Amino acid sequence: MAEQKPKIRSVKYNVLMNMILTTSSFIFPLITVPYVSRVIGPDGMGAISWAQTFVSYFSLVAVLGINAYGIREVARVRNDQEKLSAVTQELMTILVVSTAITYAVFLLTTFTIPKAREDEPLMLIFGASIWLTSCGINWFYQGIEQYGYITARNLVFKALGLVLMFAFVHQSSDYRTYAVILIIGSAGSNLFNLIKLHEYVHFNRHRKLNIRRHFKPMFSFTVSSVSSGMYGQLDMLFLGFLGTNNAMGLYQLVAKIRNIAGSAVNSVGSVMLPRLSYYESQEDGHDRTSRLVAKNLNFLFIAGLLFIAGIVICADPIILILGGQQYLGARLALIISSLTILVSPINTILSQYMIARGQEKLYAIINTIGLVGGVMLCLSLIPTFGIAGAALSSIGIEIITLVLRGFFVRSFLREITRHLDFGRIFIAFALSSLIGFATAHAVHGINVFGQFIICALAIGVPYLALLLLFRESFICSILKPIIAKIVAKVRRK
Repeated sequence: MAEQKPKIRSVKYNVLMNMILTTSSFIFPLITVPYVSRVIGPDGMGAISWAQTFVSYFSLVAVLGINAYGIREVARVRNDQEKLSAVTQELMTILVVSTAITYAVFLLTTFTIPKAREDEPLMLIFGASIWLTSCGINWFYQGIEQYGYITARNLVFKALGLVLMFAFVHQSSDYRTYAVILIIGSAGSNLFNLIKLHEYVHFNRHRKLNIRRHFKPMFSFTVSSVSSGMYGQLDMLFLGFLGTNNAMGLYQLVAKIRNIAGSAVNSVGSVMLPRLSYYESQEDGHDRTSRLVAKNLNFLFIAGLLFIAGIVICADPIILILGGQQYLGARLALIISSLTILVSPINTILSQYMIARGQEKLYAIINTIGLVGGVMLCLSLIPTFGIAGAALSSIGIEIITLVLRGFFVRSFLREITRHLDFGRIFIAFALSSLIGFATAHAVHGINVFGQFIICALAIGVPYLALLLLFRESFICSILKPIIAKIVAKVRRK
């Protein structure tokens, strides 16, 4: 069968698909987290979270930075069928070799490190994700911007995981069964990526592969990917070594809430790398890059500040709804961690700009500095402050890397300043937060669901109204087409 040329959709379509996927990241955890948190309990959830974190470090090494490098390289040759096939075959060959070596090292450490040997079956269950993640080739589908397929595939397997969870997880001893279901729901769909791949590329045993050409550019991506992935989870890793399963159980709920909100805020930025890489490969593409990044930064501030206000004001109701009374000890850590919901996505978009501009070496250096700084923060803060120290470490790492990235792309940031509306956004945030705090004080003591809904509306509605009143550019750009369509329909009638 002849390979088909990938159909490239608009950025708006890609963002829509990613928002649907992000919405599912809200809905499914809202169903699963309250259930498993109560059934399995803090100790079981702590064991699962640490095993996931430990194994994720091996997955980071196995993929060698190809998740970012592959997106850029595939995006650059997506219109040339032969070059696309060659690049894909070369990168997959590298992945198979690196994953085999990494998995062997994983097995060795699992049977020798005392912390890992506490629950070897659990470690081996999560070890399957090393292969599933490496061979999932999500980078290929992102590079050709097939976000519709990515979204549909993820939704199906999330729904499957949900059904399996309710069918087989009923008591605390089922935590290993839950671990298997987590693997199926999060990475099981990656097998279908391999099956579908032949629709876009062809593999040829006689094709002359030039694998060595990837080593030099991949080095920076490998260093940056491994270091950024490591510093992104240092809080969980060190808390597991320096704390207890109960502390990990409390903190994993904080991490879940933080990740859900962060995914929502980053729903726009996470689809930008292929388009930024394409723009920057064109002679006249830099102006479009500037406008795209500025528009995304406006969205990040709008959404990030909204979620921060919501979490700070509604911390207790959120914890009681998702975890229950036994998780209230995570309140302070949750409030501290909420700052990463804004800082981390800004780091992501600046990183993507640097990658698209070919500044992966500088990107790698910044991530390495962040990793070293993160280790120092964790070692100094976690033993003293526990899960609050872990939260402080996570935001400290993000701030260190943001300051460094901001410094090195400062000329670009000055260039896009005229497109930013941070002042208007912050004023709207401050005023709506005051309304939210007053409302939270007034409804304190009623049903937790009622508290959450009333406070969320008290923050969100004034926030949106003020942004409209201030004529914030991003909100206006979203609403203008909608209003125009409504007016056109009214006139036709």
